[in-house]
Amino acid sequence: MRKNRLIFAALSLALLTLFACGKKGPPRPKGLPVPTTINDLRGDVKDGLLFLSFSIPRKNRDGTDVKDLAGFRIMKSCGPCGGAFELWKDIRLADKQGYTIRNGRLYTYDNDLQVGFAHGYRVYPVNNKGIQMDGSNVFSIKWPQVPPPPTGVAAEEQDSKIILSWQRAEKMSYNVYRWDNGTYPLFPLNQSPIAGNTFTDTGLQNGKTYRYEVRAVRTEGTLQVEGQGAQIKATPRDLTPPAPPAGLKAEKKGEGVLLSWQASPEADVAGYNVYRLKGEEREKVNEVPVVEPQYFDAAPGPEARYVSYYVTAVDRSGNESGPSREQVVVLRE
Repeated sequence: MRKNRLIFAALSLALLTLFACGKKGPPRPKGLPVPTTINDLRGDVKDGLLFLSFSIPRKNRDGTDVKDLAGFRIMKSCGPCGGAFELWKDIRLADKQGYTIRNGRLYTYDNDLQVGFAHGYRVYPVNNKGIQMDGSNVFSIKWPQVPPPPTGVAAEEQDSKIILSWQRAEKMSYNVYRWDNGTYPLFPLNQSPIAGNTFTDTGLQNGKTYRYEVRAVRTEGTLQVEGQGAQIKATPRDLTPPAPPAGLKAEKKGEGVLLSWQASPEADVAGYNVYRLKGEEREKVNEVPVVEPQYFDAAPGPEARYVSYYVTAVDRSGNESGPSREQVVVLRE
């Protein structure tokens, strides 16, 4: 009986060591190319989650290219589960899900964490035959309490830019993210956390709706703890009016007045407005913008001896230019 207990204890220890070190799968054949060791596994607290990332090995230790990489096994240890490493995530590159790759780094996240408990991670490359290679460095973290989402998030829509603002909380800085074509943003627009309560995003396309997320950041030593974000959508608008039309001419034609001017060279001009002036009174004579650079005013007024005109340009966003130079027409002597 004692002998059986010793055998069982030895087997249990072997299994524990197997999981703790991540040495699972078929034995490694002699002479098999071994990828360079992953030594930059790290974790970042973003969006209230732990984002793990590491560089994907591209070279083997003998200098040859890695050609048979199938995926990665990520092992996890945690305080509540006794501190032993266990298989947490089996990433298969062919699946195209559960991870994303940016600039040669693979990113994945863990949302099963408990405040105040320590968690550790280690990554093992796996080849096409299921053979597990050497493990990475160990990344460990004691999971903190993350900040709440910011309040009072607002967006001011301007020409080719959006100005975001929020209520700043004490001892907090902020990161601003922008979703592009529905893709989850891994990196903030700002180079470093913002100490204030505004951010201006420039160089945007007018008329396109953008989705933003503002997240609070609390610094704990060297760790930046980022909480969940507050989202808002905004659409920049063209607020720049076109230049006034040039070369306005006006001449009496029968009982009316024929006006003509030079067509605007600006690509977004949608049409023109024609204004008639009688003394201090100003009246727009066309109901909708005139497309062609001319207009015939058939009823300038039977009682007027003379009348003045000017023309404005209107772009597709509804911005109206300033007035052209006025032209006076004598209707009757």
